[in-house]
Amino acid sequence: MPENKKKIAAMTAVLYYLQAEEEAARYELPGGRPVPPAPEGFWSISGRQSQMMLRSMAQMRLFPGWRG
Repeated sequence: MPENKKKIAAMTAVLYYLQAEEEAARYELPGGRPVPPAPEGFWSISGRQSQMMLRSMAQMRLFPGWRG
């Protein structure tokens, strides 16, 4: 019985590995270059920019007592 479980686990691992390889190949252009990311929306970029600004201001200690 344990021998069968080991075989099943090994086959499952190989299948997952092959599936991961296929998925990784989908995200590469011919020549091994990665596919450029899709353009993001205005609001996601704006939100990320405001978070980065808040953190940089906190690092410059412009907000006394703020612990982020």
